[in-house]
Amino acid sequence: MNFKYLLACSVVCVGAANVNAAETVDWGELQPDVVYNYDAMVPVQGVFTPSETGVIRCYSTGDLISPYLEPTHDTPIQSTDGYYGADGVKVRFYEVTAGVPLYFYDFCPLDAGTFRISTGLEPIELVDVTPAAEGNKVSLSTNYKASITFNLPIKCTKCVLSINDASVELTPSITDSYINIYWYNTILNWYNERKISEGDILTLTLTGIRDVYDSSNRPDFGYGKGKLVLNFTMAAKPAQLIWESGTPTSGVSDFLTYYLPGSDEGLVKLLFNEDLDPRCNPVAEITYGDPDNIELGMYIEYPPVIVDGKTATVNLQGVTRFPDQMVPGLAAQKNISLRITGIKSADGQYVLTGYSSSPYSFGYSYNLKSVVYSIAADWEPAAGSFLNSGEEMEMWVLNGRKIVFDSVDFTYVKDGAATKVSVPYGDLKATVDSGDDMLYNFVAPAIDADADSEITVTLGGLLCADGLDHSSDIFVRYKAATSGVDTIQAADGDNVFYDLTGRRVNAPSKGIYICNGKKVIVK
Repeated sequence: MNFKYLLACSVVCVGAANVNAAETVDWGELQPDVVYNYDAMVPVQGVFTPSETGVIRCYSTGDLISPYLEPTHDTPIQSTDGYYGADGVKVRFYEVTAGVPLYFYDFCPLDAGTFRISTGLEPIELVDVTPAAEGNKVSLSTNYKASITFNLPIKCTKCVLSINDASVELTPSITDSYINIYWYNTILNWYNERKISEGDILTLTLTGIRDVYDSSNRPDFGYGKGKLVLNFTMAAKPAQLIWESGTPTSGVSDFLTYYLPGSDEGLVKLLFNEDLDPRCNPVAEITYGDPDNIELGMYIEYPPVIVDGKTATVNLQGVTRFPDQMVPGLAAQKNISLRITGIKSADGQYVLTGYSSSPYSFGYSYNLKSVVYSIAADWEPAAGSFLNSGEEMEMWVLNGRKIVFDSVDFTYVKDGAATKVSVPYGDLKATVDSGDDMLYNFVAPAIDADADSEITVTLGGLLCADGLDHSSDIFVRYKAATSGVDTIQAADGDNVFYDLTGRRVNAPSKGIYICNGKKVIVK
């Protein structure tokens, strides 16, 4: 046990050690290959006297039980090597001398477990194979690699993957008792070359398997010394992504803080070469924030995903995502992420993502871009004038292409009660004035207002491309025309400036104004 571990454990267990000092579990003289149990927070000790000079292995499934030179447990003995075996077992090697005892001790195990000493040859055993050989059909979308676990650290000199008439030697990745064979690219190429069909047997052959620490220790799995043969039944080729839009991969690097419903933006589409399972219910997840800031936390949202034919579509529209709105108090972060998980094809297989680190999901990182637009309107007749039923009207909107609406609404008082009449959007003549500016021409509806009633004109169902409420930037007020009084208009050519609400401006600064019945921009 090293000093840092002793120091950390002493903080937690100093009280327990004092209380249980007389209750130390003494295993006495330890015997090879005998399993000893220990409990959490209960001190344990034992003595092992080797009969031969060499190397021993010590297995601890809970806290590491370490040896010392003296029975007072003052000087720890350092291991010459070690590893973590199957199920997290801690294995450490110690050089020993015949007749020289080792004093094993732990005054405060944090985790209960078992302890065992091995002095002889430890047989190499096969612990796990993923995907399971001789089991169900293997889908490449789920299994980008083969993982094989042994009970001891091993070496392997050769790895061959073969199916039908195709064969290739792969380089295995070996870490202690684990072997990973990354076969994704090879198998995908064989599918594309039509060398694999559903139901074919894929064979993985490993040779030269031996104990890392003892080259004479070689397993026999029934195929000869140091040889392992695994057979897998293959599923059909999984569906592949063939086109996408609204993603950084497709050239869209910015994620806007708002997308208008029904617009061309705000839809992330993934198109595959096979029909998708309409019942697979994929999940899209948006995450934003600083994962290191535990106090403020992260913003997580699950936008809807629609599966239709070969396409999965994530709808990002209709939700504002300003930084201070998503995580209040957090300094604005540059990135926002989208992950799409659980897309399956009609045959029940997950689609291929192309990433061995995320076989079930597509992940994208965007640059978060805040969008705020200047919205303003100029009306004819001018604000504040009298408005007659059936009068020709014009509405010019700055950044008009950044808004959508259902109608132009006229609100006034009739017989003492509030009344509203509307002109549907379909009755408007819409024209692009320049850039994103729009011009709308229409006829005022029949207005039967009380004398001296004010007519307020607004846009019904207004939505703006920045997600903000710009209704106060577009409305206009008129006076209801009364019998015997004609509509009053300012004399043409008076060169007087009015703001967009109809108020006279004597010294106009930069902005949009009405002059001589027309809109002008003062720069």
